[in-house]
Amino acid sequence: MSIMKKVVLSSVSVLALSTVALPSVSAEDAAWSANTALVTDYRFRGVSLSNKDFAVQGGFDVNWASGFYVGTWASSIETFGGSEMEMDIYAGYGFESNGLSYDVGILAYTYPGSDDTHYLEAYGSVGGSFNDVGWTVGAAYAYDQDNLGNQTNLYVYTDLEYSLTDVISLSGHLGVEEGAFGKFNGDAKLDWSLGFSYALSDTVGLGVTYIDTNMNNTIGKETAVISLSASF
Repeated sequence: MSIMKKVVLSSVSVLALSTVALPSVSAEDAAWSANTALVTDYRFRGVSLSNKDFAVQGGFDVNWASGFYVGTWASSIETFGGSEMEMDIYAGYGFESNGLSYDVGILAYTYPGSDDTHYLEAYGSVGGSFNDVGWTVGAAYAYDQDNLGNQTNLYVYTDLEYSLTDVISLSGHLGVEEGAFGKFNGDAKLDWSLGFSYALSDTVGLGVTYIDTNMNNTIGKETAVISLSASF
């Protein structure tokens, strides 16, 4: 989600439907949106999933005034389990309280045409602003599943964003991962990034992001990713 995979990610609230009245969801108050991007490298939590090559990405979302949303996002990837595409499907609930923004949901990572690669992850985050700096703290948790080698996985992260002007903004990210995807030489995997974005118009943006990890292999080494994105 992205990035932008716009990420995200921690715990899912279980609602007792027999005792809690949920807000109504109807087609009348639904807002539809789409996004697309071309990136020089698809980096997910610091690791290249496109083998350091270009990737084409896009997504579609439906948001309701109640705070509920559903969506899908896809990207071209290096061949993985016989698939050359990642397709994420997610649903969640976002709301604001006391000046803070909250988001919880569940996300399915799928790889069309592959076997034994799909898995589920629950996510959650809280965000706000301080002295014009936007901040987000979040986490994602995947329970032990066959396609994760029967291991759990936990990713915890924080994001910062600051708007220099109406069209220029800076961003920073730090993430820590433990579990199925989060071990490197016996230590937790770390990733961090610094980004610069420029709004070419109300719907089109250009970005440059420096990304690095504590991994020494090729797909985890430092890089600069250039992105051209559009939203509708």
